[in-house]
Amino acid sequence: MSEKPQIGVRYCGGCNPRYDRVSLVKRLQASLPDLEFVPAEDGVPYAAALIANGCTNRCTTVSGLAVPEARQVALSGDIDFFPAQEKLKDLVFGGEVRSLTHEEVLGVLPHRPPMLLIDTASRLVPGREAAASLYVDPQWDIFRGHFPDHPVLPGVYALEAMAQCADLLLLSAEQYAGKAPLLAGSDKVSFRRPIAPGDTVELHASLLSERPEFGMAVCKGRAFVGDALCAEAEITLALR
Repeated sequence: MSEKPQIGVRYCGGCNPRYDRVSLVKRLQASLPDLEFVPAEDGVPYAAALIANGCTNRCTTVSGLAVPEARQVALSGDIDFFPAQEKLKDLVFGGEVRSLTHEEVLGVLPHRPPMLLIDTASRLVPGREAAASLYVDPQWDIFRGHFPDHPVLPGVYALEAMAQCADLLLLSAEQYAGKAPLLAGSDKVSFRRPIAPGDTVELHASLLSERPEFGMAVCKGRAFVGDALCAEAEITLALR
């Protein structure tokens, strides 16, 4: 029998095929190798339950689950991936979950305007993951040239914002505090939707791997506007 904490997975009926629920659960499982994901049976007291809904209606039957509602985690699409990941970790292993004001962000990141692309952080687990926001001010000078008649945030700004969100989770960890985060590389970069002046971008970053002895880390970054995924990348950072 597995000694890993078990997460009981319960799926809805699948009437809305907007996204591949099974694939998303497999991604979540791959990102949490210390947990075992199993089909949820009634009456079994799992460490937590993952409720994979096909939409925001959340019609999945949970009445027979022997898991308290506070330990049931909803997964209703890509936008829920990082919050579900964080909540499962916190429920099973505990963890320091924080939020940061703008002033507190300035106390962690060395960036300053005009290259500071993080306003606040709604969730931060030092060394593991972060969720932050950025308001795209229509008055930014960059929009005078990109483009005068059709202003769009340059893709490199979206990549930099995701990198700064990754910086936040790393620099908030004791072993990296006070270091300079240098962008060492990016992989699997994808831009899916333009980001426009006036948008509020929700940024997510999670640690994929690290080599502390070399001061190197790889993080997964994503940028959303509302429910729409705008950009994503795997970002390599050197902490010096």
